Amino acid sequence: TPGAIAKQLTKEGVPTPRNKSKWQATTVRSILTNEKYKGAALLQKQFTVNFLTKKQKVNEGELPQYYVEHSHDPIIAPAEFELVQKEMARRESIGKNYSGNSIFSSRLICGDCGHFFGSKVWHSTDKYRRTIWQCNHKFSGEHKCETPHLTEDEIKERFLAAYWQLAGNRERIFEDCRLIQETLTNTTAIDEELDKLNMEIEVLNGLIRRIIEESAATALDQADYNKRYKEYASRYEKLKSRIDTLTEKKQKRRQQFEAIGAFMEEITQSDEPPIEFDQKLWIVSIGHATVRNDGKIAFKFVTGAEVEA
Repeated sequence: TPGAIAKQLTKEGVPTPRNKSKWQATTVRSILTNEKYKGAALLQKQFTVNFLTKKQKVNEGELPQYYVEHSHDPIIAPAEFELVQKEMARRESIGKNYSGNSIFSSRLICGDCGHFFGSKVWHSTDKYRRTIWQCNHKFSGEHKCETPHLTEDEIKERFLAAYWQLAGNRERIFEDCRLIQETLTNTTAIDEELDKLNMEIEVLNGLIRRIIEESAATALDQADYNKRYKEYASRYEKLKSRIDTLTEKKQKRRQQFEAIGAFMEEITQSDEPPIEFDQKLWIVSIGHATVRNDGKIAFKFVTGAEVEA
């Protein structure tokens, strides 16, 4: 998590961007989400609201923003940057139930109740000590989940078995991945609607500025002014909400595209599927895994394919 990264950087004595000794989670998050590191630039994040006082404001849609790809040399591979954005979005969607204690945390799902599996320590004080994974709500409520507990070795073995099944026909995998990527990159309909909405919001901004200027210059009827202003403001909020939704949808498509690209790159690293568990392969390959009552695990890969093992 950003908090854990901040603690580690502080512990190692790495100075912050402001040359401080103590890192904050907010600083780490700011770095992880800064598109400049992957060679892109988002222009007009802020704008000056008062040229006399030089006061600036965060751009929340009042003015258009411009995203420039390849504006300078990157220090982080764009695919890796997008994987981080996808992972952060995944964690945010999980909310307070997210755990960053292990690579298996918040990825193993109970097929009975839908809650996450968590690690538990058995025989913590004797020689039989071991860590197992079981549903966090196994003994909660009236219904007891019947999904079995698993050891980390079992999870790793099942994952490798599922990966071997999936990677058995690489040409088919690459063909499927390329088709998915083509679909993800076709954002024509989204771009056309965004262009239309941005034009509408620009016109609306002009109307809002005009009514404010008229109110300042002449004594407008206050009731009429309030009515018109509320109508414009309401319309603006609806347009802004739709723009945010479409922008987020486009961003998710780009992240999914990069995730599949990273998965394809990982597959090509060796001629044969691995015989030992690889942490990076797990991270770039798996969306989540569902543990069934019969002990089987259904692995959902980033390509959308699901394999039982």
